Amino acid sequence: MSGLLTLARDYLDRMANPVYGFATNEDYALRFAQLLGTDGFEDRLSNEIQELRDREAFTSNGWLWLIGWARSRRIDLSEDLLLELFWEWSSVPARCAVVDLATYRFEKDLRPDVTLGDFPNRFLAVIMRDATEISKEGERRDDQPRPKPGRLTARAETLLVVLLQVGTPVTLAAATALLQYQWKGHEELFEFLRELADTLDPETRTVWSERLHLSLSRE
Repeated sequence: MSGLLTLARDYLDRMANPVYGFATNEDYALRFAQLLGTDGFEDRLSNEIQELRDREAFTSNGWLWLIGWARSRRIDLSEDLLLELFWEWSSVPARCAVVDLATYRFEKDLRPDVTLGDFPNRFLAVIMRDATEISKEGERRDDQPRPKPGRLTARAETLLVVLLQVGTPVTLAAATALLQYQWKGHEELFEFLRELADTLDPETRTVWSERLHLSLSRE
């Protein structure tokens, strides 16, 4: 990692990690703002961020700040790196930030019947396959974390919540494709959505049904 990114790592952790306390967070935020105002610093930082491939380059707090900053500056990070970060973190807001950054440039209109198998956004297609791929023995493939017994849909449920919370046309289309995909956890995932929809008021439930092109009524 370059000296610039090493410096950025130190600053970002101290300005974004609450364990250091508010005073330290504010102090380093001001220092970092001054660095960004230095001639050429922001451009150099932007270029080096786009070259990042190591998820260990920053702490989780540093990554979250960096992802938000990159999104505000329309700076793209490696798609493979974002895929690793998505599954490494368990926080739904953190995963939402990753999905938003990975998909914000996608502006193509999608058909309501687009499927997981031919989903045109690679990032979303990969995480949907990762969330639903099961071996013949009913367990996840060897390179994926194994869910708790009886919870084949645990990862798919979390992914569905993230797609709904991001709420852009492409993530809602992905949510529909995920719900319509025929796999061992299909019925369980759809029941999870129905249970989620039961907590909503009727008007919001209707909006969800329209956006997902699915009936969420139990009648």
